[in-house]
Parts: sequence; C-alpha cells; structure tokens
Amino acid sequence: MLYEILGILMIVLLVAITSPYWLRTLNRLTVKTKDKRFFQLLRFMRSLHKPLGLSLALIAILHGYLAWGSLRPHTGMLAFLGFAVTATLGGIYYKTKNKKVFRAHKTMAAVSIGLLLLHLLWPGALWYLFGI
Repeated sequence: MLYEILGILMIVLLVAITSPYWLRTLNRLTVKTKDKRFFQLLRFMRSLHKPLGLSLALIAILHGYLAWGSLRPHTGMLAFLGFAVTATLGGIYYKTKNKKVFRAHKTMAAVSIGLLLLHLLWPGALWYLFGI
C-alpha cells in the first residue's frame, strides 16, 4: 500500500533531518574527527533540514489520509501535531535567533520522536486509553 511506503519514507526523512545533531554528538563522544569532509557533510545535511522538514509534514498528512480515508484522531495525528509544533518553533528560531526558542525546538523534536515511536509501536493507544 502507498501509505506504508510513505510511512517508511517519513522515517528515512526523519533520520536525515536529525542527522546533523546525532552525527555531531556521536563524533564528539566517540570518533572526535576533525576531517573537513565530515564537517562538509554536516553543513550539507543542515542545508537540507528545512526543506526535508516541510516535506515530512506534507507527506505525513498524505500518509494519514491514505491510511484512514480521512483525518481523524489517532497516534499518528499526535505525532504530526508534535512535528508541526517543532517546525513552528524552528521557524520562530530562524527568524528571531532566540536561544530559548531553539532549546524548545530541540525539546519538542525529542517529544515528537517519542510520539512517533508511540505511533509505530502502539498505534491504537488513543482508542485503548480514551476510547477515541
């Protein structure tokens, strides 16, 4: 089904979007390379961060619509809302360069990934817990 392919594509996009952060962290904690090619890769991945984030949001809407036939309350909708808030905070940071907003953006990204894991591991959680 197309919605399954879109779901897998979204996970690939999420890995690419978050890669500048976790690659830099892994390098700092383990390898500690100073190779300029590594830093060029990080710069390239950062340049993809915004367009891939927008793509992720659009694909998420399409994925949910194709899976359910409509947009309705589901753990996927929670994950989408989390990523929408993350993207909004990222946009605010881009315009203001406020460090508190950037911290909120990173925190919300972690929360969104947690919501995505909930969606992947327990998609019926809202129905089970709240009857939605």
